[in-house]
Amino acid sequence: MLTAGSDVDRAARMVAELHEISPEFARVWELGEVARRYAECKTILHPDLGRIDIDAQVLFTENRAQTLVVLPARPGTDSQGKLELLSVIGHQQLAT
Repeated sequence: MLTAGSDVDRAARMVAELHEISPEFARVWELGEVARRYAECKTILHPDLGRIDIDAQVLFTENRAQTLVVLPARPGTDSQGKLELLSVIGHQQLAT
């Protein structure tokens, strides 16, 4: 993530250099698609399991007629374990 000062300057220099050396990069950059965010971290608050952190990944067909949203948890995390538990219990309510 670009936050301030040197990171932003470095990114701007990189974009300028890529414009100079890659006509393909320049063409794609001008389309504006490289500025869109297709993935981000989200938090789900499940009533029984609590907080589940997932990485939302959005995939598009070439013509953008269809979208697929993938919501995986990071491997080895508590959130992954909670998603695996949900895949087993489904809509059942947990006894407290």
